[in-house]
Amino acid sequence: MDHYKPGTPPPTHHVLRSHHIDLLAIFLLTFKEFHGKLPQHFQLSVYRFLLFEISDVVHPKTHDQIQIALRSMPQTDNPNVQSLLLAWESVPKQLTNTDQMSSFFHSAPSIFADKSEDEPNVLYRRSPFAFFCRRCFVSFVKLSFYGVMELQKDYQAWCAGNTRAGYGPVEKDTLTDDLWLFKTASDFKSWARPEPFEAWEKGRALGDDIIGPDNLRRYFEQRFHDQNDSGIRQHALLNLVRMHYVRKEYAAASKLLQEAIAVARTCGDRITLQHCISMLHRLPPSSDTPVLNEIQPDLHPSEVLFDVAKFLQPQSGQPLTLCFEKLAQAIGLYDHWVDQKKVLPNERELLGPHAMQAVLWNTLGCHGLARVQESFVMAFSKGGDDDPNRLNVLLNYTYRLARIGRCQDALALLVQPGTWRGISLDEYQEWASMIWHILALMVSRRGQHRLFRDFLLPRQPSASTFVSKEYFFDESTTQLPPIREELHRVMSARRHGQVVTAIQPLLQSLWHSEFQGRFPLHRLGIILLADVGLEFGMSEHCRRLIQGILPQLLGGHEIEHRAFACHTLARCIIASSDSKEVGLAEALPPLLTAEADYIRLSMLEAVSDVQWLLMVVYHNLGMTAEEEKVYARYEASTAKVRTFEENPVDVEAEQVWRLVSDVGARLVGR
Repeated sequence: MDHYKPGTPPPTHHVLRSHHIDLLAIFLLTFKEFHGKLPQHFQLSVYRFLLFEISDVVHPKTHDQIQIALRSMPQTDNPNVQSLLLAWESVPKQLTNTDQMSSFFHSAPSIFADKSEDEPNVLYRRSPFAFFCRRCFVSFVKLSFYGVMELQKDYQAWCAGNTRAGYGPVEKDTLTDDLWLFKTASDFKSWARPEPFEAWEKGRALGDDIIGPDNLRRYFEQRFHDQNDSGIRQHALLNLVRMHYVRKEYAAASKLLQEAIAVARTCGDRITLQHCISMLHRLPPSSDTPVLNEIQPDLHPSEVLFDVAKFLQPQSGQPLTLCFEKLAQAIGLYDHWVDQKKVLPNERELLGPHAMQAVLWNTLGCHGLARVQESFVMAFSKGGDDDPNRLNVLLNYTYRLARIGRCQDALALLVQPGTWRGISLDEYQEWASMIWHILALMVSRRGQHRLFRDFLLPRQPSASTFVSKEYFFDESTTQLPPIREELHRVMSARRHGQVVTAIQPLLQSLWHSEFQGRFPLHRLGIILLADVGLEFGMSEHCRRLIQGILPQLLGGHEIEHRAFACHTLARCIIASSDSKEVGLAEALPPLLTAEADYIRLSMLEAVSDVQWLLMVVYHNLGMTAEEEKVYARYEASTAKVRTFEENPVDVEAEQVWRLVSDVGARLVGR
């Protein structure tokens, strides 16, 4: 029998191992030599220890660990307890040959065998303790002389510190008789064990394309029953499909999925067939219309929750209210699933709707509600685990921190060991991509184009969905999501002085963002509409537009939008007042707010534009002292811009990315 692992089901057959001898010695000393002589607290601790160890669902303790556990129990200063501990520690010295080993095991029936009616049994036959002792005794009786000799040698080596002695696999066949004197039905055939599947999961987590699938094949080729066809080939195919899907290898996943569906239908496996069809619906569709899951008896609630993610894509063109409807369906279906299937609620499945709600509220613009849902997930999930809910919440939260200028805080949170410890290699790709995007956001705001081109771009993670239009004004043919693509066209046209061509995409983005409920993008469209309106002399109307949405921006959840709005509002005020002193004085507060926000975001080019306008305003108001201060800040900003443009090295970015590489190497070497 291979090593026990946490969560491994108890074995269907029993093979004597070295730790069984130590445990049996504790039983004999507790219930035979020192029966009725031990103090209560020590005896209770021994019972709890034995009950946990004989369960066979955890990795067995070594000889030294058992000794430490016994020594750390209460009331060890009692004379009887001291005698028991000394007697147990002398067991390896008393089992130095096969005769002593045989005498030791043949003394075991006295504590579980039935006695006369007048003499009560020490252990009831059907108690867990008696079952363990009887099982060890029967397994020993089945051994041949060679088997007893090997057991004695392995036990001595195990007590000496060789933890692998006696824990190798036991091959079972009809021809090998050297270990057993008597064979039962379970000793002729080796039945399925979970260790190959564990190796498959480890290979999948480490991104090993050879060890993972090979162990998956080994697992499903084991003997699960006596029939010729195992009837579970569809499970192996489904696991391979999920591996390719997580790695975004959709062509391979689609090919295997068709085969898995055919095999599941042939075997009549309705549940696996439903899982395969759900996976088919997860693959990217050929059109923008998402393929939704119909509520079926065997449909897992997580698939309905994934339908929320489909509606969340701007390509679907659906309002976010449909996302909340689907989310309510997923929550209700999960409650029904738990009641109908008679299963215990799974912690990760319970946190999934909360993580999705955080994304929905954030997309809707309700950042406070999003933070409440994220805090719920963080409070009830474990750090250092491969929980995708916790990781996704952390990634979304840190990117929001970077968006408001707290890039150092975001990076510090991401590189904490509690964030990346325990994640799989596929999740590592997402984690590394988020760090790369935060670094790209930093250097693009500073105008460090050379650093981005020479350092960051060659180190872009393979799983990163980077589109250069997100950070720079270029003519890339790669399309952004619909609303963002239209807004990018507006900003590009504004930058080139072609505001007439920006009107149609701007109005389209306003309509789509309002219809879908993507209010952060809608507010940005309103600001751009006011900015474009200034070019047509509609200063008063544009001023009212900005003042109408400015209260929604004062919370500071989108500092860049607030800075842009304040800058545009100041220009509207100046234009509508015909540059009179009252209007110039009224434009100062929004200009100062815009300057402070842009400085916080390190957007030096925008800082220079705002400071230039501030100098003009102070000059026209005759405020010479303030004008000189702003001019000094302007000179510092332009000097910093030139420094960033000329310096192709960023020590902080290099250190962060070196840490990302080291983490990847550590995860692969687990």
